[in-house]
Amino acid sequence: MITLEELEKKHHYNFPKLFKTLWEADRLNWMRGFETPLPEGKTWAEDVYPALKENPPLLLHSGGSDFELLTPAEILHFEFPDEWDREEHHFIPFAKTAEGNIYAFYENMHLDGENPVVLIWEDDETEIIAKNFEDFIFRKMLEASDDIDKDDLSADYGDDNAMERYREDLQRDLETVRPYLKKEYISVLEAAYQGEVLETLISYGFTLDTPVKVIIKKMLDFEQMGEVFEHER
Repeated sequence: MITLEELEKKHHYNFPKLFKTLWEADRLNWMRGFETPLPEGKTWAEDVYPALKENPPLLLHSGGSDFELLTPAEILHFEFPDEWDREEHHFIPFAKTAEGNIYAFYENMHLDGENPVVLIWEDDETEIIAKNFEDFIFRKMLEASDDIDKDDLSADYGDDNAMERYREDLQRDLETVRPYLKKEYISVLEAAYQGEVLETLISYGFTLDTPVKVIIKKMLDFEQMGEVFEHER
């Protein structure tokens, strides 16, 4: 069993307090109780997910359709691309997208005593997206209530009452993270997940008195948010 101390030693990094707390609470492993690779004939969707659904780990549903936490083994043995300038930029990866982009802590920058979360694109650019891990979680969970692609929703939930089933999963995610986030963040997410369903030609969402982008700007904005820099040699 991989320990947090092993990850810190490997990456020469002291993870933020919230990350450690969620790790100890077993909220950061999407393979909870299962080993990788899975035995032949077993899949994550059919064999692992049902065991996680009722008591979900972090961002299981609210991370977005293309989001996935890295397993402890994937963090420990992460293969940094040769073209990344690791002497100039110290990234500590913890999640990925379906397209292969990487979410990571960026140790080179300190904001109010914490390292920001960045999104490392497959090209040569990195975007600063959250001041700290808590803000990152809140942002992802809030964005999960808006601009939900119809095709992605249908693939995950079918066409029968899909948005209500999705709402229930978001609310399960919220309950499991409730003890760890600021009360003001929880209040906003509660309102977001209780909104009426809004449908456009290509997407769904839940109605809020204030648009999601405005909330992010108001509650999470900081000077470097959205800045992009090159991370390759």
